[in-house]
Amino acid sequence: MSGFTILGTSRLGAESACDACGAGATVSFNWRYAQERRSAEDVERINLFAGWKNLRRGRLYRCLTCQAVWHLDGDSECMTHVNDERIKLVLDWNAAPITLPADLVAIVQQIGPTPPDVYGNGRERRVTPCAVETNSGEIFERAMICVQADAPVEDYLQFRLGSEIARIHESAFALPAEVRRASSRAPEMRMGFYPTLIEMPDGRRLVMNGMTSFMIMDGYAAKDAKVANGSYFEENPPPGFIETPKDIVYFIVDGEPGWVPEEPEMAYSSAVRSAPKRRTWLSRLLGR
Repeated sequence: MSGFTILGTSRLGAESACDACGAGATVSFNWRYAQERRSAEDVERINLFAGWKNLRRGRLYRCLTCQAVWHLDGDSECMTHVNDERIKLVLDWNAAPITLPADLVAIVQQIGPTPPDVYGNGRERRVTPCAVETNSGEIFERAMICVQADAPVEDYLQFRLGSEIARIHESAFALPAEVRRASSRAPEMRMGFYPTLIEMPDGRRLVMNGMTSFMIMDGYAAKDAKVANGSYFEENPPPGFIETPKDIVYFIVDGEPGWVPEEPEMAYSSAVRSAPKRRTWLSRLLGR
């Protein structure tokens, strides 16, 4: 787990649409820290927001100056700006619990999730790469079953509701579980560089950077990738980076991710949390 407290995140080079709340440039800020510190600046910022709507988990607020919508997560820790085009999805998510039937859960379990990295990035959700067919007949060859407790507010992810899913299959572009786990265990070697070597059947070596679930490479099947021994920095010539898709769709399903803090690279908890009336991520998926 990281020892740092993230105070906020912003978009580089973006201008605020509101000088008060920072919507448009500010992505999120640490609400809990502001409440606890209670500096004059913190109090001024907190007072900008008025509660608008309680959700199944978390709450929506509006900026009193510009009426921009913000989301406070269920742990009352992080306040995140919600883009106007994302509000409908959040309200649809809030309309009813989202679970998967047992047969689809079994497929998700068989494929296995891509764990968060050793620094805790990605711990807020459990993602499993797959192909999805929706009730309306749409097919997504690069999809994620995304188990998380909070609403789908992050605009850098392309979200759909898990209630749209009719069928789940293995994706031809998904890397094997052991390769994905290796990518999550990679330590940072340089600023933002977390290399993991993989090898293809013809001996060609490639490198993944950080948590990686999918691979698109002409002439190669993702399922054939294997973790390779050695260091990226010792390879001559340096191996090329695998191509990762930008069009991944995250189908959100209710549940606690269930990662065990003591084992971030392999954690796959099926135990009920210590708090009363909390269910495992699996039981939440099944709606039990």
